[in-house]
Amino acid sequence: MILILGAFDGFHLGHRRLLEIAAAMAGRISPGNADDWSVVTFSPHPRTVIKNREIPVLFTEPERDVLARFLHIPRTVKIPFTPEIAGMPPSDFLDYLEELLPVTGIVVGKDFRFGRNREGDTAFLRERSRTRGWLFEEAEPLFIDGEKVGSSSIRSHVAHGSVALARRLLGYPFFFEGTVVPGDGRGAKLGFPTANVHYPPEKVMPRRGVYCVSVFVDSRWMPGALNVGVNPTFIHEDRGIRAETHIIGYNGSLYGKKIAVFFEEFLRDEEKFDSPEQLVTRMKEDVLLSGRFFSEAAHEGNDIYEQLGKVLRG
Repeated sequence: MILILGAFDGFHLGHRRLLEIAAAMAGRISPGNADDWSVVTFSPHPRTVIKNREIPVLFTEPERDVLARFLHIPRTVKIPFTPEIAGMPPSDFLDYLEELLPVTGIVVGKDFRFGRNREGDTAFLRERSRTRGWLFEEAEPLFIDGEKVGSSSIRSHVAHGSVALARRLLGYPFFFEGTVVPGDGRGAKLGFPTANVHYPPEKVMPRRGVYCVSVFVDSRWMPGALNVGVNPTFIHEDRGIRAETHIIGYNGSLYGKKIAVFFEEFLRDEEKFDSPEQLVTRMKEDVLLSGRFFSEAAHEGNDIYEQLGKVLRG
């Protein structure tokens, strides 16, 4: 089996190269069996263990599973990343890997490091693969408009509200999913009911503000306007940041339903208005812009949304 090694905090366009290389390598070993490959990743993120502090991730474990199905990854092996794993010499980790899986080849990115103190690099992997009889290939980094495509840069773009740029590097929109729970009910009183989903605490938080979003609910795509923030027009105490989505045109109760919210475009920063009436006026503008963006995005016939929809439907 061909193994792709990495932390894979989400799968971006640079990672697509690794998937393609692994599939081609598997096909060379066994023509007609290009699915004999696997992504080998770690949980939790290695830096969380090494640095002994929580590192915000792009996607949660269930969300990464959604992406794995979206990208047609045959199988994903998640190795529990412990201090013991982190402290293994590189050669010992390869022994561990060989005991765990039937390795026939290794694929990594050029910057991949592993083992105690990150001592293992691609040169080490190439030589040890040769002595063990494994195939080996490393992929060069991908650059888009002069920017290296990487999880760190994508996290930074999301944190600064540059979700359209994050999408360009990911190859699909940044998203979160979850089950709708009761909220304050204030949105419904203003004429804009919102779907409240507990935003995963381990996930990178987008910049506070209003976003155009695409929402997958009841097995279909619908437009939405999402507010990330604390609702300062009404909330005076220190409340945690929430992600509240108004699904445009949705009728009925959402409580208990699972939805997925995909960030399309940053509209504006969160504001404190002098009155509820001013807020409602601005929300009407947000909804108009979000609905227009959704229509122009042409979800029908768009391969990305069609494939994501199939995966989300299960």
